[in-house]
Amino acid sequence: MHDVVSAELEADIGRLENGIRQLKIQYDMFFAGSVPKQPLELRNELERIIRRHSATPIRRYASRFHFNALVSRFNSLSELWAKTLRMLEEGDHPAPAVADRAGSSEKVVGRCTVTDPAAERDILKILHARLLDARKKAGEATDKLSFETFVLTISAQARKMREKTGCDKVDLRVIVIDRKVTVKARPCR
Repeated sequence: MHDVVSAELEADIGRLENGIRQLKIQYDMFFAGSVPKQPLELRNELERIIRRHSATPIRRYASRFHFNALVSRFNSLSELWAKTLRMLEEGDHPAPAVADRAGSSEKVVGRCTVTDPAAERDILKILHARLLDARKKAGEATDKLSFETFVLTISAQARKMREKTGCDKVDLRVIVIDRKVTVKARPCR
């Protein structure tokens, strides 16, 4: 009976060791964007093995030491994965592959509403600065868009939109879509 328990424990320790290695690889692939879902099935299986043997005393010192070392490694990795997921959800850690999987990767970095862009230059200066900053972060050229060119372009776009839709105000947004920065305008009623 004692040998059966010991053989079962050794087999579970081997499964746990291989499982942790495989789980780390799968989480790395998940965070890199290669896999669409977290490897929760394998993780739950490893947690069941840990719970089963944590409640019973392990007589052999070498087996107990090996098991406790694997549990410690699993717990450390679990904390790391939880922290990485939390950072992704809060937006503190950019992971483009994960963000792309989540749906639209559109991010608004600046916004304002104008009636007459040529007369509201103070607001447009802020929007222009955010546009240039976003382009610089995306690695796009910033020297081709002077403030005067920006105001003329926005004024023409707003005029066309007012004629087409009959709106009084135009909502302007600086948007980053798939690492490309653009300005979008839409009517405000």
